Amino acid sequence: MSLKETRACRRWAYETFGGMEVGNRRRAHRVVAVASTLAARPAGTVTDVFDDLADREGAYRLLSNPAVSCQSLAQSMCEATAQQCARVGKVYVPIDGSSLSLRDPKGIRGLGGVGAWKDYGRGLQVITALALDAQGVAVGVCAQSWWARTQPSPKRRCSRRKLADKETRFARATLDDATQRLREHAPNTLAVGVMDRGFDCWPVLQTAREGAHFIVRAQYDRRLANGPRGGKRYLRETLLSQPVRGRYQVDVPARAGRAARVAPMQLQATRVTLELRVTKRKREYVEINAVLAREVKGPRAASLSWMLLTTEPIDTLEQIVEVVRGYTFRWRIEEMHRIWKRGGCNVEDTQLRSRDAIQKWATLHCAVATRALRLTQLARTRPEAPATEEFTQTEIDAAIVLRRKRTVFQLGDVPTLGELVRMIADLGGYTGKSSGGPPGPTVIARGLERIDVAAQVVEAMRTQKKPRKVTNG
Repeated sequence: MSLKETRACRRWAYETFGGMEVGNRRRAHRVVAVASTLAARPAGTVTDVFDDLADREGAYRLLSNPAVSCQSLAQSMCEATAQQCARVGKVYVPIDGSSLSLRDPKGIRGLGGVGAWKDYGRGLQVITALALDAQGVAVGVCAQSWWARTQPSPKRRCSRRKLADKETRFARATLDDATQRLREHAPNTLAVGVMDRGFDCWPVLQTAREGAHFIVRAQYDRRLANGPRGGKRYLRETLLSQPVRGRYQVDVPARAGRAARVAPMQLQATRVTLELRVTKRKREYVEINAVLAREVKGPRAASLSWMLLTTEPIDTLEQIVEVVRGYTFRWRIEEMHRIWKRGGCNVEDTQLRSRDAIQKWATLHCAVATRALRLTQLARTRPEAPATEEFTQTEIDAAIVLRRKRTVFQLGDVPTLGELVRMIADLGGYTGKSSGGPPGPTVIARGLERIDVAAQVVEAMRTQKKPRKVTNG
């Protein structure tokens, strides 16, 4: 049986990494095999993922092989995502930075600084672009940039340094990479970048004149082009002077020390001309839409207030609400980072010794974390879809066999996706309503690990039951 025809995780691995150019077929098969095993049994270290000594040795050789680069892994993963985006008319692309904190007491792993330089933290920096469909369901990673900080940040003001000397260049490079890849592989799909306040910088805002589509939360009360009489104008003051365009409600989930609530929001919007401070003396101007979404009579210290800069239309109330809704999808990439680093994949536990091997291992984990996030969102947005859209019958049967609670399903049945994901979450330690919400990606990732082991047993039992062919010799 070919790799594409085996269990769902192998099918996913084939679709994600099967197009890599790595020199020969055996090496390509090894990449898919490592990715599929990692998807079924996510863990931070190679020894926790691979029980078989030969498979473990094959994974170590793959990660240390210079013919399989981190760039080729990322390119295959991102191109597969872009091709899937071609099936939908619109995608949101949350972009955010993070860091991997790793131990390096001997200084042999080629890492850089993380956190405050004086604290001697070691690790790698990364910016990731995650593609979501119009309902906020993860499609996959469409761009990623890695780097290591080899020296503390300069004390010179940011406006006095060239773009090539700023880490902002990685944000712009990731945005350009995602935009170009989606234009190439999904030319009929509208891609809208979604970014937080850290991306409120002139290299990003400048792309509005180049045809880019984005929603950025404003960090600064930027100065606008002068008024008709030469008076100074600023972004927030201008937005507050606009009439209220409408109101709507946002469900705010409960968190530690904060109860869940329904937040009434009011919306104001207008078109402005921003003054971009490119250098100490150079100024550029860009026309852009601005939206202010504020909670009405919210908690004094925790009221919602988002000032957004966007290229998307704001002519109607529905369009303004869609801009705010698109921004709320930004939290999806934070969920992916949590799964990647702590909630299941635990990539920071890796003991690999070279930076190149660490980046390869982390790239594979990133794809796996995105898959877990996708299953979580599908179970919430498309719970009635048949489970066979994302799982094989063997995996479904394994979940039915492991189910401890009474169930109406028997071997060979096809439950809905929502029902199967709930079974998997129960196996991963989901406690139901007492947990505070529907199953999350962490418990789903744990359940997937148990499903993989049971699926191997079910598949082996079925193979043994098949009658052997008798030939006349």
